[in-house]
Amino acid sequence: MSSIDTRQKLIYGDGALQKASLTYKNAQTGREVTLPVQFNPTEYSISRGLRFKNNAGHGEESHPENTQAADSELANLRVSLILDTSTYMPEYQTPKGLSKYLNDDKELTKICQDISLIMKMNAENHEQSLVTFSWGSMAFYGHITSLSISYQMFNLNGMPVRAKLDMEIEGEDKSILNVIGANPHESPDRTKYRRLNQREELWMLADAEYHDVSCWKEIARENGILNPRKIDYTKRLKVPAL
Repeated sequence: MSSIDTRQKLIYGDGALQKASLTYKNAQTGREVTLPVQFNPTEYSISRGLRFKNNAGHGEESHPENTQAADSELANLRVSLILDTSTYMPEYQTPKGLSKYLNDDKELTKICQDISLIMKMNAENHEQSLVTFSWGSMAFYGHITSLSISYQMFNLNGMPVRAKLDMEIEGEDKSILNVIGANPHESPDRTKYRRLNQREELWMLADAEYHDVSCWKEIARENGILNPRKIDYTKRLKVPAL
């Protein structure tokens, strides 16, 4: 066996190909439904954002050291899926659960309709249309915020037989959610320095840093503040690790 073959076997293995899937809860029946992916995507991207607020005092120029994280935004998953019911592949193993669509006259149309209905459930049935896109060790959990379906091939009756689905899901990887769930209000692990503006108070800083407004006393004690209503906004405050 060549070195290339050995390397490919180490990367890809020699077992069965694991298929991606989209899972959601049916709002009418309450049952969990899994839509198997016919072809695995060639790629997917996950983006995350963090918003900062400027704590520069009155008359001061903005500076990176005068900013602090306000809150983190949900992650955004972008993925494109190809559905093709026109190509005959004798060696292709149909994912379990997909055959009910492929044996139907409206095959691909029903798949796209089921996925489209996920976005309608929240507005029409007042239920959260939470979904999970799973592939390998990744399971992304959240809401479908954007869905674009391009029908690219049709049969003699005008029924679509090939479609491309561009999908965006706003949420987070379940592995990260598990970590956050284990430590939802973890205190800072190191001392920080923050500057308040004239519209902020110590309890606001305590809430932002410790998720506990009562911890303003710890900040006041650390900075020698006797009266929380009289703060020197020109100085940076020491935020101790608890």
